[in-house]
Amino acid sequence: MGHKLLIALFGCILITLSAKSQFEDIDKLIEKIKIPRHGLTKEQIAKLKNPFIDQRTLKKIVIKQKIINKLKRKKFTLRLLSIFDNRAKINDRWYKIGDKIGSYRLSYIDPDQAFVILKAKGKQLRLFLHKHKYKRSLFQISEGRKK
Repeated sequence: MGHKLLIALFGCILITLSAKSQFEDIDKLIEKIKIPRHGLTKEQIAKLKNPFIDQRTLKKIVIKQKIINKLKRKKFTLRLLSIFDNRAKINDRWYKIGDKIGSYRLSYIDPDQAFVILKAKGKQLRLFLHKHKYKRSLFQISEGRKK
């Protein structure tokens, strides 16, 4: 019975010591909190932008994003409709060598093989005249042309 009492007494001492060390840690934290902190002055706060967006501005941003997303989803298709001398009709507009079409630049027109080459940032795109989809209109003026 003496051993059990000794073990219980030893256990109580350990609990008291651990509780005392926990309270000391808490006391240290409270002392750190009590130290006065200096924030921004009222003038500095007045100069700051409001971090929140009002409803009107938010609606404008959402509408702009929807428009941008629609434009991104639209596919940009290029169709070669006809070739006449050193000009090509692409998407119902006439272009000559060097003209810009979207992000591409027209770099070569071959009336004999009925295709054009468009280039952009290291990419090369060939457009051909299709007999089935479009009326093949291939014209060539031989006077002004040198081979």
